[in-house]
Amino acid sequence: MSEANRLWAGGNPQWLPLDLNKRAAYTTGMAVMFGSSPMNFSHVVNFVAQNSTVSLWYADNKQETVDHALASARKAVDQVGVDHPGFRIRMASGLIALQQAMNNVVHRYHWLVFGLVNLGIAVIAAIAYRSFAAAVLLLIPVNLSNFLQLAVMKTMGIGLDINVTIVAVMGIGIGIDYGIYLLSRIREEFHRHSGVWEATIEAALTTTGKAIMFTASIMLVGIAPWYFLSELKFMADMGLLLVVIMLINMVLSLVVLPLLVWLIKPTFIRTRDETTDILVGKGQVADDGNRVAGL
Repeated sequence: MSEANRLWAGGNPQWLPLDLNKRAAYTTGMAVMFGSSPMNFSHVVNFVAQNSTVSLWYADNKQETVDHALASARKAVDQVGVDHPGFRIRMASGLIALQQAMNNVVHRYHWLVFGLVNLGIAVIAAIAYRSFAAAVLLLIPVNLSNFLQLAVMKTMGIGLDINVTIVAVMGIGIGIDYGIYLLSRIREEFHRHSGVWEATIEAALTTTGKAIMFTASIMLVGIAPWYFLSELKFMADMGLLLVVIMLINMVLSLVVLPLLVWLIKPTFIRTRDETTDILVGKGQVADDGNRVAGL
């Protein structure tokens, strides 16, 4: 309406503001809709131009903003009342309301999802290593990284929504990979170093540990530009979260997992890996730790 009023006034910007106390403002509104279908303006006014839509715009959809918006809406409803002759006021949907609904679902099922993921990893790890202790050792660094990630999100003002939950679950998958690589290497090196735990862990860190650090660093370098170059907030936040998750998982896998193995000294490490024995066979072990099959 204001733009139409300006154009009909010769394009003079002084006619851009509308004086709602004057009949000209309403005449302008009807002139804008003249010659077109009223359905084209259904997002603003109803078909007979008697009831209009009031839209409120917010800077973001963070939980604090959503809570403030819904509190203001409920306060307004309480002030004008709910039941009126001929109609009843009800809280409707919208971007803010949908965001709150998604946040409620995430809050309700967030820990359930992580619990199921932990349960699945525990079962698979226990079967693979034939030890429940192996599953516990693998899950401790992963879950610790999850709590650190939530702390980083709180510090940076990133809310926990559906997208962040997916990335967090991906972080568990990345972290468990690092743990499996390192734990399997520790198990292999234990017999090569005659059961000396210090030498075993050192050998594992200087071989597979280097590979883990190299792989994680390459992925960090590739994903970090998302945060600085992407103009989409979703892509920027996801890039930042992925970098944080992979960095935390890498550090904890290389620090916490070897420390736990050294402190607990689990018995499954002492048992020989039959798969490794079959692959090595009568092979020789090179000085750099790489297994060379013997002919």
